[in-house]
Amino acid sequence: MLRIGYTPAEVIKKYPALTLAILVGHAGLAYDQGRYWDDFWDELGIPRDQQFENALRMQLTPLLRRFKLAQFPNLDKDYVRLMAMHAGIPGHCLPDLVKVIEQHFVEGREHSAAAIVEWLTEPGKEYRLNAVDVPVRNFIHFGGEFALDVLDRIVEFIDHVVENPGSWDEIELETSTTGLPTLLLGALIDELRDNPIGSDRAGGHRMRRARRPRLAYSITDDQIQVELPYPATGAGEPWRVTFDGDTREVWAERGWGVDGDAHPPTVVPVAAPVREVLVEHRASGTVVTLPVVDKNDPLLLFVEDGRQIPRTAALPQGTILAVYPYDGELLDPINQQPIAPLVEPSTPVGWRGWLAAHIDLSSQQSIQFARGENRTGAARGVRTTASPTFEPSEPVVGLRTVRGMKVYAKRPTVSLPAHPAGHPMDWRVRVRRSGDREWFIDRIQTATNDPTVIDPFDGASRGLIGLYEIVIAGPLGGDLRQQIYLAEGLSVAFDRDFRFPVAAGLLPVTAQIRSDGLLQVDRSLLTFAATDRELPVEVSSGSRRFKLVVTPPHIEMRVDAPGKPARWRTKPQVLSPFELDDHLVIAARVPAAQRVDFALVEAGGRTLQVIEPEVLAENTFQSTTRKFADAAQRKGEGRIVARLTDTHGKLTTVALVHVQKARLCRSIAIEAEQLVFDGLAPGQDIAAWVWPTTAPWRTPATIAITGSKVALPDDLINAGPLLIEVFVDDPWTTITPPGWPDSSAWRVDQPGWVPDPNYARQSLSRFLAGEGAAPAADVTVPEVWAALARLPFDSEDVDTQQLRGALTGSLQANPRSALELLGDSTIPMNQMATLLIRCGLVNQSFAADFTDNELHTNPWVGCMVEIADLPSLYKRRSQVAEERRESITYLADKGGDLLIDVLRVGKARDLNYGLFDKNVERLHALPPAQVERIFESFRLVPAGYLDLDTRVSGNVDAFHSRSEWMRRGWSAEFTAATLRSLEKVKRAGRDLHNVIAARNEALTGVDTVTNPWMLMSLQSLTLAVLARLDAHGMVRHAGLTTDVMEAWARMAELAPKLVFTDLLIAEALVTHAVYGDLIGEIS
Repeated sequence: MLRIGYTPAEVIKKYPALTLAILVGHAGLAYDQGRYWDDFWDELGIPRDQQFENALRMQLTPLLRRFKLAQFPNLDKDYVRLMAMHAGIPGHCLPDLVKVIEQHFVEGREHSAAAIVEWLTEPGKEYRLNAVDVPVRNFIHFGGEFALDVLDRIVEFIDHVVENPGSWDEIELETSTTGLPTLLLGALIDELRDNPIGSDRAGGHRMRRARRPRLAYSITDDQIQVELPYPATGAGEPWRVTFDGDTREVWAERGWGVDGDAHPPTVVPVAAPVREVLVEHRASGTVVTLPVVDKNDPLLLFVEDGRQIPRTAALPQGTILAVYPYDGELLDPINQQPIAPLVEPSTPVGWRGWLAAHIDLSSQQSIQFARGENRTGAARGVRTTASPTFEPSEPVVGLRTVRGMKVYAKRPTVSLPAHPAGHPMDWRVRVRRSGDREWFIDRIQTATNDPTVIDPFDGASRGLIGLYEIVIAGPLGGDLRQQIYLAEGLSVAFDRDFRFPVAAGLLPVTAQIRSDGLLQVDRSLLTFAATDRELPVEVSSGSRRFKLVVTPPHIEMRVDAPGKPARWRTKPQVLSPFELDDHLVIAARVPAAQRVDFALVEAGGRTLQVIEPEVLAENTFQSTTRKFADAAQRKGEGRIVARLTDTHGKLTTVALVHVQKARLCRSIAIEAEQLVFDGLAPGQDIAAWVWPTTAPWRTPATIAITGSKVALPDDLINAGPLLIEVFVDDPWTTITPPGWPDSSAWRVDQPGWVPDPNYARQSLSRFLAGEGAAPAADVTVPEVWAALARLPFDSEDVDTQQLRGALTGSLQANPRSALELLGDSTIPMNQMATLLIRCGLVNQSFAADFTDNELHTNPWVGCMVEIADLPSLYKRRSQVAEERRESITYLADKGGDLLIDVLRVGKARDLNYGLFDKNVERLHALPPAQVERIFESFRLVPAGYLDLDTRVSGNVDAFHSRSEWMRRGWSAEFTAATLRSLEKVKRAGRDLHNVIAARNEALTGVDTVTNPWMLMSLQSLTLAVLARLDAHGMVRHAGLTTDVMEAWARMAELAPKLVFTDLLIAEALVTHAVYGDLIGEIS
């Protein structure tokens, strides 16, 4: 046509669809990075025409707009990438992508595009994307819901091939049956025929599916939490849950009456903002990293049922929950308008300075977090392609699956959107029972001009029961995937609105189970005794049988410290009148109550005080114990009660707290292998936690106190002295014990030690009991640290000093191993720095001959280990390039960019910010709360160890502890010793001294005589640098005496974050001083 006088623009105008198909098709078939246009003209067999080429570029966006195709604003002028996005994934890129998907399956991760993309793009693990080609990386980065739908369809196709290996010829493999573009589908089929899943491509491992831990939001408790599945194997072993280095062990809880592994998840609150949560179950081989807060994008999004929305997923058009720092706002960056919360935002429990806001995205195109003009993080797109809307009915009250899922008695509806141009639009509707291979519903549904409401189960017989998967696919970017548990036609009716505590448990109640006749139940009437919280019911349809759980609505209550996770109970707690002064949160969760108030009543029933509680979501009523403190202290004893009026107008009074002066028990002794309790408080469900002092790493045993004498568990008989704490138990709620009891615990003596199948642990227990030798030099168990942490360091008792000395000696024999074991322990981070100093490891080198270790789960320990490995990795850089790159990436992620700068050049100007200076001294006279408000923005979002926010936060902690430091740590001798230490640093290296001198210069004009606590920041870095110089053999005699080390340890106890950051700075500075730049350029 060009030869007969048509211009390029006229050719494009005459054949718009053909032009677009050619451009996109070439991107899918022959796109090679950097050669798109060269290959384009070669394929056409004509000379390159720059004028025509420019016309194609200029018309690309109008063509996409004309045919209602995605436009990807981020790629507006990047024409080749834009065409590649619509091509999907070039055929030559599929082998690497399929390999990644297969490995994802092998590791037992969720079979979904969102899970795959989330894993590939995890912060700090960006190198994972190197496993796929550049076009696939671009597709993932810029594709939004379009890319997720394509990847989901690839995953579904691979799933089908794996489950039906002989089905190649049984179905028509085309776009209409797979939802994949023809070119992409053909290349995928070829790849899977040539390299079947399960071949040597991924090492031949057996693929497995397993429920994975996940992050969620509890709307009821207003808290962010980790949900842990019941382990498939090794359920008797605990989960290890690590919050930015703080590790705790959590045992999975069994569901009541549950067979097999179909237990509901165990919930672990995320009690403060953290960068990530590492979840590990060693017995089953499960290791999952859950990213939580990204400093560069501190916006967490959840759907209304609490499930987290992956950062890579397109957002639904509807109501979601957004969690973000209070000092910013949410806006739609496309229309430049703020997004206002639907109701007043709340604060997630423990997340001070953060908001949880319900927002409506129905009229939004995207969402982004912003502080003023500063847009933080990527814009999250709302589904632009019209997508179906899933509309379930109300769930059946009091009925759940054994895994805790809601059960619905009516089928859901789905609203199919109309085509924007008014054309009929086809949607493929598929439904299958979860776990089945075949879809029992698979039809094409056409949507007309108006939204079309359909029953996705249309065509299925009535009486459906079980968990079903629903997939509705249409235009790419508009797919719907949902699960729902149906028990069609089933209803549950209770004879009371709610249950409340009585002497033996909860008020008895009956439940009537009704069916419309299509489902059969094994019993229609359930009678709940006081000791029954829930009862099972078996529901059947033909030969299929399902166990469901009926739980009548009941009152729950809690008394917790402010800002701490909610611990709901069904039994009132016992507090002394003076404990009410602590501003504890007191709350009641009451189903179906019309009116609720809280009252303090005396033993005879007379009302002393009444208050109106704050009304929260989900029928939750809350106040503070402080409001009752004065009246309770005047009276001495009584009860705090909730007075409830139900829907029938009936008034019920329920005790929330028993206020009494006496302890729950007067004394405890051991007689004839029994615990003997004297003076037990009457009328309470009392239990005891028991800790063996010869095995301080063990979780305490929980013993129900059924009388004045209770048999000791077999493993605690002759297990050495015991510490015992008595508490009010709850038969249906797991009450988490403290890590170690306080001084109020009872101590009862007996001989012996704790037997253990692990020889090293048993030997350690014998040693602590004074019956065995000290641990060997090759310590292999982190419990040595737990034993050391429980020994009082200020004790002058000879036996205690000998124990401490022996344990310290065994740790010092292998400093690298000891450091890693400390990071593996469950000792809180705020105690680790103190232990490192007191046992002398802070002066030891952590270098090792073997460097190919797992990157440590504790970020500070990991940074110290990886820095210690840098000299060896640099020396062998050509042989261990991948290992070295992973180490440096880890250091940049966990330590921050500033750590890398210090390792490169031995200094950094940014180290001079966030120090103690004249402005900090001026804060001395202000109330702590006002100081906290001033620095709150630095403490909102967790960051790398050497980021400015982390360093400022460490200094704020030191500032708040200044009075305690002056009382317990500071001395004139300590100040003089640190000045001498500074001189030794100066002799060892002027650059090192200059970094410390900057902190001294920041104190110009500060009266350090009147306020010697102002020297804490200077002293901390001075001692850290001298200790690490000593570790690297750079000083002949460090001169860090026992008194100096003990004062430094007390500083670490009061301001651990300050000491940790300074030790990391010191290690980076000294490493550069010894070896120079070990980082270089890393691609």
